Amino acid sequence: MNIFNTLWLSIGALLLAAPAEKTNTTLWKVSQESVVEVVGSTNVNKFQCNSLRYAGEDQLISVFYPDKKVTEWSGEVVILSKNFDCYNNIMTKDFQETVLADEHPEIKVRFIQLKKHSTSNEEEQLDGQVEITLAGVTKRFPISCFMMNRSGGKTHLRGQQTLQFSEFGLEPPVKFLGTVKVKNSITVNFGLVLEEKG
Repeated sequence: MNIFNTLWLSIGALLLAAPAEKTNTTLWKVSQESVVEVVGSTNVNKFQCNSLRYAGEDQLISVFYPDKKVTEWSGEVVILSKNFDCYNNIMTKDFQETVLADEHPEIKVRFIQLKKHSTSNEEEQLDGQVEITLAGVTKRFPISCFMMNRSGGKTHLRGQQTLQFSEFGLEPPVKFLGTVKVKNSITVNFGLVLEEKG
C-alpha cells in the first residue's frame, strides 16, 4: 500500500469517527391561556363554540437540526368535548351530542413535523401535517400556521383547519322539524400560547 492510499484511508477513518452534529430539542408547555374554537353556520345564522377550562397539561417539542438549519415542531393537544361552550344551551347540547361527547370525551389535535416555510419581521409561517381525532375517527390534513414571539418569553402558534362533519362519520344536527340545519363544514381555529420548559 503506497503513502497516498494510507493517507486517504486515514482521512476516511477520521471522518467516520467524527461525531454527528447534535440536535437541539426544546420542550414547550401549552399554557392555559391557549384558545381553541369551532366556527360553523346553519341556514339561519353562524355559531361559535369555544373550549373552556383547558387544563394546559399538553406539550409540543421543537427540534433544531444544525446541518439542515431547520426546526421541526410536533406534539399533541387534547381537549375535552364537554368543555366546548357555544353560548347557547341548545346549540351547546347539540354540538356535544353531534361529536358523541359521552362516548368519545376527547378531541385530539396532533401536529406532525411543522417546518418553517417563510419568515417576516413579526412571524414565521410553518407548514406540515395535522391529525384531528374527533368522535374516535382520525383524519390527517395539510396545514399552514403562524408563529410569533410574545412578551415574557412566550411563543404564540395560531392557525385554522376547515373540515367536514361527514369526514368523521358525523351527521350535522337538524332542528325544529328541519327548519334549522347545521352546515357540514366547520372551521377549527387555534391560538396556542407556548412556554419553554426549563
